Amino acid sequence: MGVRILAKAFYLKLAWSNIRRNKRTFYPYILTTAIISGVFMLIGGLMFSDGLNNLPTGKTATGIFSFGMVVFAIFAFFFMVYINNFIVGRRKREFGLYGILGLEKRHVGRVLVWENLITLGLGVILGAVIALVFGRLLFLILLKMIRAAAGSVFSIAPVAYILTLLLFFAVFVVTSLLNLRQVRLSSPIELINSEKKGEKDSKLIIPLTIFGFVCLIAAYYFAWSIIVPGVALGLFFLLAILVIIATNILFTSGSIVTLRALRANKKLYYKPRNFIAIGGMFQRMRQNAKSLATICILSTMLIVTVSGTLSLYLGQEDMLSAMYPYDVCVWMNEDHGAQAICDFDRDIVTLAKDYNVTISADKSKLVYELPEGQEFKRDNYVGPDAKWLDTPNLIYFDGGLRFDVDGTEDNCLAFIDGLQKLYSSKFTDAYSVSDVFSARQEGYGAYGGLLFLGIFFGILFLAVTVLIIYFKQISEGYEDKAQFSILQKVGMDDAQVKSTINRQVLWVFFIPLGTTILHMVFASKIMARMLQTFMLYDWGLVLGCIGGVCVVFALLYLAVYRLTARVYYKIVKW
Repeated sequence: MGVRILAKAFYLKLAWSNIRRNKRTFYPYILTTAIISGVFMLIGGLMFSDGLNNLPTGKTATGIFSFGMVVFAIFAFFFMVYINNFIVGRRKREFGLYGILGLEKRHVGRVLVWENLITLGLGVILGAVIALVFGRLLFLILLKMIRAAAGSVFSIAPVAYILTLLLFFAVFVVTSLLNLRQVRLSSPIELINSEKKGEKDSKLIIPLTIFGFVCLIAAYYFAWSIIVPGVALGLFFLLAILVIIATNILFTSGSIVTLRALRANKKLYYKPRNFIAIGGMFQRMRQNAKSLATICILSTMLIVTVSGTLSLYLGQEDMLSAMYPYDVCVWMNEDHGAQAICDFDRDIVTLAKDYNVTISADKSKLVYELPEGQEFKRDNYVGPDAKWLDTPNLIYFDGGLRFDVDGTEDNCLAFIDGLQKLYSSKFTDAYSVSDVFSARQEGYGAYGGLLFLGIFFGILFLAVTVLIIYFKQISEGYEDKAQFSILQKVGMDDAQVKSTINRQVLWVFFIPLGTTILHMVFASKIMARMLQTFMLYDWGLVLGCIGGVCVVFALLYLAVYRLTARVYYKIVKW
């Protein structure tokens, strides 16, 4: 028993020593785990919060969060597994050295399990701290976004902690099994030499490149040419998958084909600067193509998610104006006839006075519903069945009693409730009242919750993107350190070496950003068409949101580059 305890203590101590020694790898991983777990905990806290559920607009937001929590859990799980594999793949040399020093594979596996448990455990604990510190502030921001009265108290329900622990326990089990598998299936020599291996070029590299290019052009064509909003909504995710496939293929195969074409151009290739730069790019793209494609895809997902939800939130009043030309419309079952609606015209006027609101009706606002695919245009055409009632504040048109209401939001909502009671006193279920005030209340709850959730997803995508960029810079730093030495030995001075490697790093680093912006240029039109299904016809607003998010993301991307570049240059110099 004592020997077992000492053995466990040894593995734990070795794991902790590895974490402290490799802090450039583990500390960012712990921080990313903390951000993802903290955001997931906050979503769960908002979903189960009594302070939100008891609000009229909060119920709609809660429904949004319940859906978002499931989707976020799926994304978070696969991203955590991907990041773990990304990190472990760059530590294989270290595992090989353990084998040469005498540790068996099962011993290395135990060390990896302890490392995984410590990093995920610390990350989740730090995530809980983040959720507790920022939870109330974010809750107050959410209340403002959904236009709910402040004063509700936010607290994270125990079930949110339990769900977070279950999610990251599943991450721990899956990642530990994958790590053990990698160690068991490789010999120490293979592990040591694994970092020197780049991605092998496929024998079908040219057909794959052509296929990827065709997929991308097809996706761009349909994204730009689709006119019908319903079709745009139905095909959006299919086209997104097509773009993801094309992006992966073009980064892994298309980049090599492009470099081969540059190398075939002898006038270009056999210049000193180009010769070294293009030759170095072959190695970089073979080793980093998949991670660069992942950065591009995550960046595109971030911009689409945040700009789409932001467009819906900012365009609510335009959507309400399109859906509700008049503030209130009362409909009646055909069995009762149109006269049944109009019998209460004077009662409605009296009711408006009781609730301190005024009602009016403007004939110029009458519109017909447009066939699917046609854009909304307000006109002054008055249909043959439009008529003023005895009370000039009301108008009957197209089967409904329509009018506008002016007053404070609370008074208007109370008036609508009184209107419901007025008709329910005479009819049971033969009538319906649709109004812009209730729709606005539900809209801010839904779209405010969507924007909040979109920002949370944006944080998830950004955290994973930054971590991949960071690790890519570290790995390239160690590789370029050796390349510095080789280039100096063949006669290049420090200035030439730095210029050559800087050009390669900049190209590799900014290719994903350029591709992301290109994706968004073609995605903008299908997004605008897709949002028309929500009655949002302001393409300028959608383009503005996409452009604004792209600019903010590009600035963040540059900031991340500058911060990670410091780590890169420290490694190279030493």
